[in-house]
Amino acid sequence: MLKRISQVLILCTIAAAPAVAETPKVDLDENIFVMGGPFATGYFGDTFLFWQDHYESNFFVGAGYQRFLYGYGSFQLGVEAGLGLRLGSRSSAEIWGGAVARLTEFSFGDITVTPAITFGLSAVTDTIGIETERADRLGRGVPILYYLAPEVSVSHASHPEWEAFGRIQHRSGGFGTIADIDGSNAAVLGLRYKF
Repeated sequence: MLKRISQVLILCTIAAAPAVAETPKVDLDENIFVMGGPFATGYFGDTFLFWQDHYESNFFVGAGYQRFLYGYGSFQLGVEAGLGLRLGSRSSAEIWGGAVARLTEFSFGDITVTPAITFGLSAVTDTIGIETERADRLGRGVPILYYLAPEVSVSHASHPEWEAFGRIQHRSGGFGTIADIDGSNAAVLGLRYKF
């Protein structure tokens, strides 16, 4: 799945490149954000089932920065970097970075809904919760894994600089390309300020 998502992102970038060269460049879009939420005991797909009680007592809090470098119509492509804390039964720090793509064309009156996805790498100082159990079964540490963060954000026309969002904070080995592990998954809510 991660391989297919990375292929789609690459194809979107290639497809958008000629169009970006032919149209005026959009204003650079930067933002900062904060987020937090519990880790899930299940796998990546299970984390989308918010109504099920499958959460750990461990919690993720973090902050990040995004800068969008290319835009064509409602499609934007940029970079993201962030730093977080994984707290609970033990503590750990996480740093991540990668490419982010978003599509801002879904408006319902004054409300805009924006899907986005970030794909990159994540490094942690230690595992936590179910990720610790999975690493123990693997028989080795997993400090660096792929990072994948699908999200949906919502903003209002009266204050477009503010967005609320929900995101899955996911670390994994990419179907064995780094390690055969679905590391950790946190269901987070956040607030973003665009400038």
